[in-house]
Amino acid sequence: MIVYGIKAKELLKETLLDKCPNCGTQNSVDLYIFQRYFHIFWLPVIPVGKTAVSQCSNCKQTLKLKEMPEALKLSYDNVKTKTKTPVWMFSGLALILVIIIVGISEARMKDEKNSKLILSPQKGDIFEIKISSSRYTLYKVDEVSGDSVFVRINNYETNLSSGMDELKRKGDNEYSEDEMSISKSGLKKMLDDGEIMNVDRK
Repeated sequence: MIVYGIKAKELLKETLLDKCPNCGTQNSVDLYIFQRYFHIFWLPVIPVGKTAVSQCSNCKQTLKLKEMPEALKLSYDNVKTKTKTPVWMFSGLALILVIIIVGISEARMKDEKNSKLILSPQKGDIFEIKISSSRYTLYKVDEVSGDSVFVRINNYETNLSSGMDELKRKGDNEYSEDEMSISKSGLKKMLDDGEIMNVDRK
């Protein structure tokens, strides 16, 4: 369950020279400026604009921005220029960018690792195989002879890529006794085509 929504943080309180529109008292209207921001799990992601509330210290009348008379709205516009959006309200956006950058970096490192391993397969290597969008299994290298790589196919499939860890935990006895031969260039093509998703070498 993702918790998200709009929250507001008070940025500034200023007493205006305006008369209260309700009781007419001079210098009694306090204006509160709020910064609204979008949050996910209460972490600020991005600011979405400012708003205000006025309150008379004499008669206690409270008005939202849309309820204020034009004179108060004009005062709000003047005061708003003094308020800057705090940098921390972009913290969620910054965190998302960091996660994306780290994810791209890890994906590149994984691709580089797999490219090196696939060119020099070894006995015991496990290839994570994508058969289709909802079918995944494992190949285990049983022997390497020249350009030929002999693999045994796992007896089980899973409908989620994350399920391949469970297939690995089933152990070596869950691979077919029959071997299938694939050339090293064929393995490289399978990797480039996304059929081999990862190479696991102990």
